[in-house]
Amino acid sequence: APCSTEFAITRFLVPILCQSGYALFTDCDVVFLSDVYDMLRHADPGHAVTVVKHSHDGDEANKMGGMAQTRYKRKNWSSVILFNCDHPANQRLSLDAINNRPGRDLHGFYWLNDSEIGEMPAQWNWLVNVQPQPLQPKIAHFTLGGPWIDGWQPAEHDDLWLMASNLS
Repeated sequence: APCSTEFAITRFLVPILCQSGYALFTDCDVVFLSDVYDMLRHADPGHAVTVVKHSHDGDEANKMGGMAQTRYKRKNWSSVILFNCDHPANQRLSLDAINNRPGRDLHGFYWLNDSEIGEMPAQWNWLVNVQPQPLQPKIAHFTLGGPWIDGWQPAEHDDLWLMASNLS
């Protein structure tokens, strides 16, 4: 705790469950606008994870579903993670830590040195209605919510979600 959902920390089980190779975690509120295979171009065997290193710190009072916004180091970096499950640094992440460390530590990649965190271009985790739209977004991340939520007030870019879910 604090965690906004029951599954908020399950993403950190990926390297334990997969054990080898590359494995991708994304939040459930993303739409892929490009072939995910292209993301592997940004994979570097010297990095334990590769993420979009957002400078966004959660200025909003609330996030999706009216949940309170919690600020922590490396906000939204963990919403799209390309894990290098073979990297020895990921062995520092234990089941005990996942079950007992505060969510903010896990989401801040406490087990990694800065040099072990690779970076991919911002278009691979565009925060919809938070950041300006990149020229060619690859993943649209509806971190504040979207048209699948009851009572959602229509917003710019809802069409991306609706087209992807065939609800338009």
